[in-house]
Amino acid sequence: MIISKSQVQNILKTYSKQLGSNKVNKVDEGKKITKQDNLAISSESKIKQKVMQAIKNTDDIRLDKVNDLRERVSAGTYTVSDHEVAEKMIERAIVDRLV
Repeated sequence: MIISKSQVQNILKTYSKQLGSNKVNKVDEGKKITKQDNLAISSESKIKQKVMQAIKNTDDIRLDKVNDLRERVSAGTYTVSDHEVAEKMIERAIVDRLV
């Protein structure tokens, strides 16, 4: 079935007559309505913003720790317990599954 443009226009005219909306209301140019956008940030979002800013402000590499570890490894005094390594591996695996 092919519907022509004139058929669509006739349907629209009929529909608008049924609604009684074939009158066009003009807006007075002097009475422009302006709507302002409002933005409300929740307290949780404000805290998140502060945390993110603090993270951005911190150094990625803590040179004091790096130098301390470098000296301990060079001197042969750096040791890590097997228990600590296993514990961190399990913690990381749990976090990875949750996230």
